[in-house]
Amino acid sequence: MAKKTFDLTDNTNEDLDIATLPSAVSSFQNTGLTVEEERDPNKINVVISDPAPVIILFGAGSSGKTMTLIRLTRWLRKNGYKVEPDRSFRPSNSGHYKEMCDTFDEAVNSDYSAGATSILNFMLIKVMNKYGEPICQILEAPGEHYFSRQFPNEPFPRYINTICTIDNPKTWMFIVESNWEDLQDRLNYANKIIKMQSQIEPKDRVIFTCHKADMHPALFDAGRPNKEQFFKNIKNQYQGIFSKYMNQNPITKLWRKYNFDFVIFSAGLFNDTADGSGQSYTPSNDRYPAELWKAIIKTVKGGW
Repeated sequence: MAKKTFDLTDNTNEDLDIATLPSAVSSFQNTGLTVEEERDPNKINVVISDPAPVIILFGAGSSGKTMTLIRLTRWLRKNGYKVEPDRSFRPSNSGHYKEMCDTFDEAVNSDYSAGATSILNFMLIKVMNKYGEPICQILEAPGEHYFSRQFPNEPFPRYINTICTIDNPKTWMFIVESNWEDLQDRLNYANKIIKMQSQIEPKDRVIFTCHKADMHPALFDAGRPNKEQFFKNIKNQYQGIFSKYMNQNPITKLWRKYNFDFVIFSAGLFNDTADGSGQSYTPSNDRYPAELWKAIIKTVKGGW
């Protein structure tokens, strides 16, 4: 398969002082973007050269994408998989991206939340078996490119629209959270998910993941999340996001109402440090990344 290159641009001004940028732009600090790309995400250049399936983490800012990637990476490595950043994903002159790749292992193994340093938030990660053979790729992009509470109707950047059309098999992981923000934010975010669903190809696979489950102890039974109750909450709070994937097969719909997997996830627990410098991190029970990986593998293999 030929290498695919999207939105080639001149990546100059790499070291321009970000403190001089407008406040609307400064929220992208440390995202691995050049200043020009921070000002205009439509100028972002990415390369996906491996034909392996791509898992796209679709979530708003602070939805937990980075810690999901860290928790999943820890579990995968523990279970014999190889997980490495794809250094060809961003331009070779992107010092920010090179730094993120260089510090990937440090971030994954850290006892502190990645939110304090924001060092892993725009990467393509390769997952391989123990022989180095690719299984899939996981794309994490800035949440603001998917949904911004301040600008809920902002169009998706060109690189995300282009990723919708690549030949790689794709799985869209739509990240939601029970009781997230307020009603209007949830309605706006649901509309953005539905908009993306209208753009992606019918053959693309879908996973819905309900994150930060540990923050809702009332939805647990005997120490485990009540999946049915979490599902009802999400369906009611993000109206319409499941509708496109109702199973229309007259036979299989009797036991499988929707054509997607719904996964309850927790990356772990976080405690503020005494000096106020950040949060310490305790990884979640292995059942959370194990269940998430099970859903990912199912889509990669083309089943449901």
